[in-house]
Amino acid sequence: MTTISRPSAVVHVPPKSREGAEERRATWLLLGPALVFLGALSVWPFVYLLYASFTSYQLAIPIPIEWVGFKNFSRVITNARFLSSLGITLIFALVAVPLQILIGMGLALLLNGITRGRELYASLFLIPMMVAPIVVGFSWNLFLNPIYGPLNSFLKAIGFEPPAWAQSPDWALPTLVLVDTWQWTPFVMVVLLAGLKSIPSRVYEAARVDGSNRWQTFFHIVLPMLYPYLTVAFVLRFIDSFRVFDIIYILTRGGPGTSTQNLAYYTYDMGFGRFEFGIAGALSIIQLILLTVGTMLILSLAKRRDRAPAAGKALPPTVVSHATQQLQGANS
Repeated sequence: MTTISRPSAVVHVPPKSREGAEERRATWLLLGPALVFLGALSVWPFVYLLYASFTSYQLAIPIPIEWVGFKNFSRVITNARFLSSLGITLIFALVAVPLQILIGMGLALLLNGITRGRELYASLFLIPMMVAPIVVGFSWNLFLNPIYGPLNSFLKAIGFEPPAWAQSPDWALPTLVLVDTWQWTPFVMVVLLAGLKSIPSRVYEAARVDGSNRWQTFFHIVLPMLYPYLTVAFVLRFIDSFRVFDIIYILTRGGPGTSTQNLAYYTYDMGFGRFEFGIAGALSIIQLILLTVGTMLILSLAKRRDRAPAAGKALPPTVVSHATQQLQGANS
């Protein structure tokens, strides 16, 4: 018996190099317009800002632009006004950001323990973050008005002599911290709530079975697991604290005097108040360097903390091992 074999179908497989080239070409065709748009809106202005920081660029005076090198940077660093603005910026960041982390942690723990209506309560807490900063500034300006503001009227009605808040040299900076904390604490709350929801319930059950109370569980199991989320929230809020401008412009205009003039407002005043764009460019570059160094320092401290043991000494020895085993089982 003769067997007739059919010719097998020939499938043409394009070379991998051709497929890779076509994929790269398609990728660049799709990303090209977005990259051009991004470069036009961000890269080119930054390059021009960097160029202006090394020149004598002054818009109000019609003189030729000259290359001055690091003269603008030396003028800025040796200026007492810059040192004062830097100190105010650091004080604002080091007070407002930890306060927002602390209150945000409390709100996240509160919402994490609620089983019914959590989404509704979270939405209500997020309202300040959704409002435009300039609207927040105008609203608080009316609320804290020393003459017809409702807060001062209430304090006077109960027998207190309220301060002028934003118009007072002693209370202006704390007022800005209060307003910024009111607006951006919900952001920290959302980040930390996401961290709390990522912890499996079996970790809490294992700690409770092994005799750990709530405080021990929080400080020695939950809190170490939240360090990555705390780092993200702290870094983002630290960066934003250097860029606070809207509420300062609406509430205090950098005053009284220069008591609330941070680096962002100082840069605005030099660039659009005195039209010294070279000085304003140098200030912007210095702020970028300070933020980069500060962020790298925070991240390095966070990495060093991650290398340390996550569990505390106050826990019973079996609690940490049991909870860790439960967490590893949940992740697998």
